Amino acid sequence: MEAEKPPTTTDDPVRDNLIWEPLDLVRFVGAEHENFLTSLANNRTDLAIINRLQGLYAAAMSHKVINGDDVVLYQLLTFIHYHFLFSISNLMKCHLSEAFTSVRAAIDAALIAAHIVDDRASQIAYAKREKPFTMLARHYKAMIRDNRPLPSRHIPELLRTYDLCSQFASHADINSFIHRTSTRPDGDEEVLRVEYFQFARDPNERQTHSLRLFHTFAIILDVYADFLVAEAGSVPEQWRAELHALGQTMERHSAALHEHMAAKDGSKESADG
Repeated sequence: MEAEKPPTTTDDPVRDNLIWEPLDLVRFVGAEHENFLTSLANNRTDLAIINRLQGLYAAAMSHKVINGDDVVLYQLLTFIHYHFLFSISNLMKCHLSEAFTSVRAAIDAALIAAHIVDDRASQIAYAKREKPFTMLARHYKAMIRDNRPLPSRHIPELLRTYDLCSQFASHADINSFIHRTSTRPDGDEEVLRVEYFQFARDPNERQTHSLRLFHTFAIILDVYADFLVAEAGSVPEQWRAELHALGQTMERHSAALHEHMAAKDGSKESADG
């Protein structure tokens, strides 16, 4: 079925545009399952990081006797862990936009938790949907602008990641199609295909997305670290040390990856020139 040609900003627009036959439910779920199994087989480094993160979350959450004043914090932590599992499963099934939409939800919970850890009485305002929780991200950005102390040192990074996740678009914004379209040869023509699944353009891009996602969930867990170690006493100091060591490992890996990608892009520009 031919579709109307979309506007383009390129000098060499796609000449024909084709929408493939839509998937039905069984084929869609089957493709998800195949993508998930392929990710399990191919991404062993990712699985090692996922398992270490899962272990840290499990240690913080398993078999705890919870003080009544702390219930809301553990509710938020359970919500975060749900999105940890949901976002990773979406990433492995090649639902990139949905994976990062889920990360945004987890960040939202972490921003709330940071405020309540710092000011336990504020959970009453949270339960009543009152300020500052009605527009908490804006509230934190105003605090940063006014150079006021924040309840967690991780809030600026979480806010940056929250905004970055919007590039993967949880709505029908034009940016949501960046990873949903591809061009394929068809004889002498090129066709534009809208994808049900989103694939990174190359292994480096895929690894960049994975590390960003994993590192964000490590940062979110560190928002809870002072509460879990010093206040609740539910995990030992060694737990925090392991969390920080994992975060540093991911940071080094990410820096090396970006350096490699920059060098590769520089070599390509030189060759093109």
